[in-house]
Amino acid sequence: MKKITLLVCAIMLSVAAQSQTLLTQSIDPDTVDDSGVACWDNQGGTYSQNSFFRAYDMEDFGVTGDFEITELQYGQGAADDGKEVFLNVYTSNKTDLNTATLTLVGGTGHTSSAADDLTMVTVPFSATIPAGSIVVFEVNAGDSNGEPGQTYFPGTNGAGENDLSYLMAEDCGIFEPTPVGQVAGVEYYVMNVLGDEVLSVGSNLADVISVYPSPATDILNIQLPSSVDVESASLTSVLGKTTGVAYSNGQMNVSGLAPGVYFLSIETNLGAYTQKVVKQ
Repeated sequence: MKKITLLVCAIMLSVAAQSQTLLTQSIDPDTVDDSGVACWDNQGGTYSQNSFFRAYDMEDFGVTGDFEITELQYGQGAADDGKEVFLNVYTSNKTDLNTATLTLVGGTGHTSSAADDLTMVTVPFSATIPAGSIVVFEVNAGDSNGEPGQTYFPGTNGAGENDLSYLMAEDCGIFEPTPVGQVAGVEYYVMNVLGDEVLSVGSNLADVISVYPSPATDILNIQLPSSVDVESASLTSVLGKTTGVAYSNGQMNVSGLAPGVYFLSIETNLGAYTQKVVKQ
C-alpha cells in the first residue's frame, strides 16, 4: 500500500487573501447529472470500501503562497440515507496518484442523505496547505460489513476534466489510486477544494483590499479578507477635514457628502491603508 504519513503544519502568523480560490479539475464544477461506478455487490446490495480521488497542483491555479482550505465540495451521484463518508485531504509528491506518496493533512466525516443525490455537497473544512504543494482530495466510503442499504456512488458529469479522476477499491482488485477510465470507462468526478491564499504579516494591503465603486453615489464598499481586523476607518476631504462618515460591516454611506475627492484611511491589524475615492 502507498505510504501515508501525518503532516505536522507549523503555526504561522498570517491572514487569508481576499478572493477565495476554487481548486477543481472539472470543466463544469457545479453540475452533477450522473453517478459513477463503485465496488459493490449489485445483487446482494452489500458495499465494499471505495475511495475517489482528485489532485490539484496549486501553482496551476495561480496559488503561490500557503493555502487555507475552507470548504470541500463533492458531487453525490447516489447514496443511501445515513451512509457515512470520510473526506480526507493530503499533500502529494506528484499528480500521478497511482505512484504518488500521500501525506495526510486532515479529514472530516459527513452523513449522506438520499435527498442530495445528483447535487453538490459542501462540507466546512479547515487546514493550511504549504506553498508549492499538490493537494489531494479523497472521498472515502467505507465497507458496509455485509449489510445492504449502505451505498455511495460519486457524482459525475460529462463536461470533461483537466486532470484524471482516480478510484481505489481493494475488494475489486484496485489496490492503488487508479485512473477510473482504466477500470470502468470514462467518468469525470466533480470534486472541488475551496479556500484562500494566505497573506503573511507585512504583505502589501493594497493587494487584498478592494474599495468600490469609484465614483460612489450612495454606498462605498470596502472588501477585505475575513482575518483582517479593521480598527478604524475614516473619510477626509482634500483639505483634511473629517467627514464623520461611519464604517459598518464593510460599508460607508456617502450619500450625504458633497461631490468631490476624498481620502479613505483604514487602520488594520496589519497596518494602515489610504486610497483616494471620488464621490459623484
